[in-house]
Amino acid sequence: MDRDDKILNYVQDRMPPQDREAFEKAMATDAALAAEVGLMQSVRGALAAEPTHDNSDAVWDRLSTSMTSLPQPANVNRSPWAQVARYAAVAAIAVFAWQVTVVPRSSGVPEGFAPATEGAGAFVLQVKFADTATFGEIGALLGPLGGTITDGPTALGLVRVSFTNAASLQEAVVTLNAGSDIVELVVEP
Repeated sequence: MDRDDKILNYVQDRMPPQDREAFEKAMATDAALAAEVGLMQSVRGALAAEPTHDNSDAVWDRLSTSMTSLPQPANVNRSPWAQVARYAAVAAIAVFAWQVTVVPRSSGVPEGFAPATEGAGAFVLQVKFADTATFGEIGALLGPLGGTITDGPTALGLVRVSFTNAASLQEAVVTLNAGSDIVELVVEP
Protein backbone atom coordinates (compact mmCIF):
# COMPACT_ATOMS: atom_id res chain seq x y z
CA MET A 1 0.00 0.00 0.00
CA ASP A 2 1.50 3.37 -1.01
CA ARG A 3 1.60 6.58 1.00
CA ASP A 4 -1.54 8.13 -0.54
CA ASP A 5 -3.59 4.99 0.13
CA LYS A 6 -2.44 4.97 3.78
CA ILE A 7 -3.41 8.63 4.19
CA LEU A 8 -6.81 8.04 2.62
CA ASN A 9 -7.47 4.95 4.77
CA TYR A 10 -6.44 6.87 7.90
CA VAL A 11 -8.69 9.87 7.10
CA GLN A 12 -11.66 7.62 6.27
CA ASP A 13 -11.02 5.55 9.41
CA ARG A 14 -10.59 2.29 7.50
CA MET A 15 -7.17 1.40 8.86
CA PRO A 16 -6.81 -1.57 11.30
CA PRO A 17 -5.93 -0.50 14.91
CA GLN A 18 -2.33 -1.84 14.89
CA ASP A 19 -1.60 -0.10 11.52
CA ARG A 20 -3.27 3.08 12.79
CA GLU A 21 -0.88 3.25 15.79
CA ALA A 22 2.14 2.73 13.52
CA PHE A 23 0.88 5.41 11.12
CA GLU A 24 0.36 7.93 13.97
CA LYS A 25 3.93 7.27 15.18
CA ALA A 26 5.17 7.92 11.61
CA MET A 27 3.18 11.21 11.54
CA ALA A 28 4.80 12.29 14.79
CA THR A 29 8.27 11.99 13.23
CA ASP A 30 7.42 13.18 9.67
CA ALA A 31 6.09 16.75 9.51
CA ALA A 32 5.25 16.52 5.78
CA LEU A 33 3.13 13.43 6.36
CA ALA A 34 1.32 15.14 9.23
CA ALA A 35 0.65 18.20 7.02
CA GLU A 36 -0.82 16.03 4.23
CA VAL A 37 -3.08 14.21 6.69
CA GLY A 38 -4.21 17.56 8.17
CA LEU A 39 -5.03 18.91 4.69
CA MET A 40 -7.04 15.82 3.77
CA GLN A 41 -8.97 15.97 7.08
CA SER A 42 -9.85 19.65 6.55
CA VAL A 43 -11.02 18.97 2.95
CA ARG A 44 -13.13 16.07 4.15
CA GLY A 45 -14.65 18.19 6.89
CA ALA A 46 -15.42 21.05 4.47
CA LEU A 47 -17.12 18.72 2.04
CA ALA A 48 -19.18 17.12 4.80
CA ALA A 49 -20.30 20.56 6.05
CA GLU A 50 -21.58 21.64 2.59
CA PRO A 51 -25.33 21.43 2.16
CA THR A 52 -26.58 18.88 -0.35
CA HIS A 53 -28.63 19.92 -3.31
CA ASP A 54 -32.34 19.22 -2.99
CA ASN A 55 -32.63 18.00 -6.57
CA SER A 56 -29.27 16.27 -6.88
CA ASP A 57 -30.84 13.22 -8.55
CA ALA A 58 -32.75 15.41 -11.04
CA VAL A 59 -29.57 17.33 -11.90
CA TRP A 60 -27.67 14.10 -12.48
CA ASP A 61 -30.48 12.70 -14.68
CA ARG A 62 -30.50 15.88 -16.79
CA LEU A 63 -26.71 15.78 -17.20
CA SER A 64 -26.63 12.09 -18.09
CA THR A 65 -29.33 12.44 -20.77
CA SER A 66 -27.57 15.41 -22.34
CA MET A 67 -24.29 13.49 -22.44
CA THR A 68 -25.78 10.43 -24.14
CA SER A 69 -27.72 12.43 -26.71
CA LEU A 70 -24.60 13.96 -28.27
CA PRO A 71 -24.01 12.63 -31.81
CA GLN A 72 -21.07 10.35 -32.32
CA PRO A 73 -18.34 11.36 -34.79
CA ALA A 74 -18.69 9.79 -38.24
CA ASN A 75 -15.44 7.83 -38.09
CA VAL A 76 -15.84 6.17 -34.69
CA ASN A 77 -15.44 2.51 -35.64
CA ARG A 78 -14.24 2.88 -39.20
CA SER A 79 -11.62 0.38 -40.24
CA PRO A 80 -8.48 1.80 -41.87
CA TRP A 81 -8.75 -0.94 -44.49
CA ALA A 82 -12.06 0.50 -45.70
CA GLN A 83 -10.21 3.60 -46.91
CA VAL A 84 -7.57 1.46 -48.65
CA ALA A 85 -10.30 -0.62 -50.32
CA ARG A 86 -11.99 2.55 -51.54
CA TYR A 87 -8.75 3.80 -53.11
CA ALA A 88 -8.16 0.39 -54.73
CA ALA A 89 -11.66 0.40 -56.20
CA VAL A 90 -11.14 3.88 -57.66
CA ALA A 91 -7.83 2.77 -59.17
CA ALA A 92 -9.42 -0.36 -60.69
CA ILE A 93 -12.25 1.69 -62.20
CA ALA A 94 -9.75 4.16 -63.65
CA VAL A 95 -7.69 1.37 -65.26
CA PHE A 96 -10.83 -0.26 -66.67
CA ALA A 97 -12.04 3.07 -68.11
CA TRP A 98 -8.62 3.65 -69.67
CA GLN A 99 -8.63 0.19 -71.26
CA VAL A 100 -12.14 0.62 -72.63
CA THR A 101 -11.93 4.19 -73.91
CA VAL A 102 -8.33 5.16 -74.69
CA VAL A 103 -6.51 1.95 -75.64
CA PRO A 104 -8.81 0.92 -78.53
CA ARG A 105 -8.42 4.37 -80.09
CA SER A 106 -4.66 4.53 -79.73
CA SER A 107 -3.79 1.00 -80.77
CA GLY A 108 -3.93 -0.24 -84.27
CA VAL A 109 -1.89 -2.07 -86.82
CA PRO A 110 1.32 -0.15 -87.54
CA GLU A 111 2.17 0.84 -91.12
CA GLY A 112 3.80 -1.93 -93.11
CA PHE A 113 2.80 -4.70 -90.71
CA ALA A 114 0.41 -7.45 -91.68
CA PRO A 115 -0.40 -10.40 -89.44
CA ALA A 116 0.88 -13.71 -90.79
CA THR A 117 -2.60 -15.22 -90.80
CA GLU A 118 -3.81 -12.50 -93.19
CA GLY A 119 -1.79 -13.92 -96.09
CA ALA A 120 -2.70 -17.53 -95.42
CA GLY A 121 -4.50 -18.79 -98.47
CA ALA A 122 -4.72 -21.87 -100.65
CA PHE A 123 -0.96 -22.07 -101.32
CA VAL A 124 0.28 -23.79 -98.15
CA LEU A 125 2.95 -26.35 -97.20
CA GLN A 126 3.62 -28.03 -93.89
CA VAL A 127 7.32 -28.23 -93.11
CA LYS A 128 9.26 -29.91 -90.31
CA PHE A 129 12.55 -28.13 -89.70
CA ALA A 130 15.48 -29.70 -87.88
CA ASP A 131 15.62 -29.08 -84.14
CA THR A 132 19.04 -27.43 -84.59
CA ALA A 133 17.79 -24.93 -87.24
CA THR A 134 17.92 -21.29 -86.18
CA PHE A 135 15.43 -18.58 -87.11
CA GLY A 136 18.07 -16.94 -89.27
CA GLU A 137 18.63 -20.12 -91.30
CA ILE A 138 14.88 -20.68 -91.72
CA GLY A 139 14.36 -17.05 -92.77
CA ALA A 140 17.27 -17.25 -95.27
CA LEU A 141 15.71 -20.39 -96.81
CA LEU A 142 12.08 -19.16 -96.97
CA GLY A 143 12.78 -15.48 -97.88
CA PRO A 144 13.85 -16.00 -101.53
CA LEU A 145 11.00 -18.49 -102.01
CA GLY A 146 8.39 -15.94 -100.84
CA GLY A 147 7.23 -18.16 -98.00
CA THR A 148 5.78 -16.91 -94.71
CA ILE A 149 5.30 -19.02 -91.57
CA THR A 150 1.62 -18.60 -90.74
CA ASP A 151 1.06 -21.23 -88.05
CA GLY A 152 2.88 -23.62 -85.79
CA PRO A 153 4.80 -25.38 -84.69
CA THR A 154 2.33 -28.16 -83.91
CA ALA A 155 2.90 -30.91 -81.37
CA LEU A 156 4.78 -32.83 -84.07
CA GLY A 157 6.95 -29.82 -84.90
CA LEU A 158 5.25 -28.97 -88.19
CA VAL A 159 4.94 -25.32 -89.25
CA ARG A 160 2.53 -24.00 -91.87
CA VAL A 161 4.24 -21.98 -94.61
CA SER A 162 2.04 -19.90 -96.95
CA PHE A 163 2.92 -18.64 -100.43
CA THR A 164 1.37 -15.91 -102.55
CA ASN A 165 0.83 -18.02 -105.70
CA ALA A 166 1.02 -21.54 -107.09
CA ALA A 167 4.34 -20.98 -108.89
CA SER A 168 6.06 -19.96 -105.66
CA LEU A 169 4.57 -23.02 -103.97
CA GLN A 170 5.92 -25.39 -106.65
CA GLU A 171 9.37 -23.79 -106.55
CA ALA A 172 9.40 -24.14 -102.73
CA VAL A 173 8.45 -27.82 -102.88
CA VAL A 174 11.38 -28.52 -105.23
CA THR A 175 13.86 -26.45 -103.21
CA LEU A 176 12.80 -27.80 -99.79
CA ASN A 177 12.84 -31.44 -101.00
CA ALA A 178 16.28 -30.94 -102.59
CA GLY A 179 17.96 -32.12 -99.45
CA SER A 180 18.51 -29.06 -97.30
CA ASP A 181 20.16 -29.99 -94.01
CA ILE A 182 17.64 -27.95 -91.96
CA VAL A 183 14.46 -29.44 -93.56
CA GLU A 184 13.38 -32.88 -92.35
CA LEU A 185 9.93 -33.21 -93.95
CA VAL A 186 7.72 -31.36 -96.50
CA VAL A 187 4.00 -32.19 -96.68
CA GLU A 188 1.52 -30.79 -99.17
CA PRO A 189 -1.92 -30.79 -97.55
